[in-house]
Amino acid sequence: MEWYRRLAPKTALAALGAVAVCNLGFYVLAVRPAKLGEYELESRNAALAAQVQESRATTEVVQARAKLIETAEADGSALAEEIALPRQSAFSALLTELGAAATQAGIEVRETSYAVEPLEGNEQYGSLAVNASLRGRYDNLVQFLYQLDRSKVFFVIGSLGATPRSDANLNELQINMRFDTLVRDL
Repeated sequence: MEWYRRLAPKTALAALGAVAVCNLGFYVLAVRPAKLGEYELESRNAALAAQVQESRATTEVVQARAKLIETAEADGSALAEEIALPRQSAFSALLTELGAAATQAGIEVRETSYAVEPLEGNEQYGSLAVNASLRGRYDNLVQFLYQLDRSKVFFVIGSLGATPRSDANLNELQINMRFDTLVRDL
C-alpha cells in the first residue's frame, strides 16, 4: 500500500489544514507587506514622475521668461543708447532743437537754464532738465509743440505753463516749460 493511503483521513486533513495555515501566515506576514510596499513604491514613483514633469514645465517657462528678460534688457540698452545724448553736447543739441522749433513756430526763446541729475541705480545715464522761458501767441505755442513732437531729439515735456502777459500785448503768452532728456557718459 502506498504511504498516503496509510494515513487516516483526519490526519491528512489536519496536515492539509496546517499547510494552508502556514501558507496563509506566510502570505499575511511576507507576501502581502511586500506587495503593499511595491504598490506604495509604484505610487511614489508615479508622484515623483509627475513632479519631474511639472518641474520640467516650470523650468521651460522660467527659461523662456529669462530669454524674454534678456531680450528686453538688450532692446532697452539699445534704445537708451540710441535716444541718450552725450553729456558734453546734450544741452547745446537740445537748445538747437528748441531754437529751430521756436523759429519755425514764431516763438521767442527768452531764458534757458539746465541741470544734470544722475539716474538712481545707473551710473552711466542721467537726466538733463532744461527750464525755458518763452514768449508767443497760442497758435504759435501749438505749432511749437507740433515741431517739438516731430523732433529727432528725444525729450519729455515735464511741465508747461502759459499765462497771458501783463504788459500791453494781451495776445501773447508768457510760457514756462521744463524739458527732460536722457544723457549718457556721466
